[in-house]
Amino acid sequence: MFAGLFRTLLYIVAVWFIWRWLDRVFGGRRGRFTEASSSRTSSPGAQRRADDSREGEYVDFEEVKD
Repeated sequence: MFAGLFRTLLYIVAVWFIWRWLDRVFGGRRGRFTEASSSRTSSPGAQRRADDSREGEYVDFEEVKD
């Protein structure tokens, strides 16, 4: 009884660690990692402008009555 429960918990923990490792490998650095590293390396006056080249153009739609 306890062997089955222990094995199940072991599998859950192993899958959790593998999932976190895969997320770090393929997920890249984002979120708190990039904020923390950029705030330490840049001075307050030398902030870079955001790169908007990957964003699309804003289109304002109007409703049309039939």
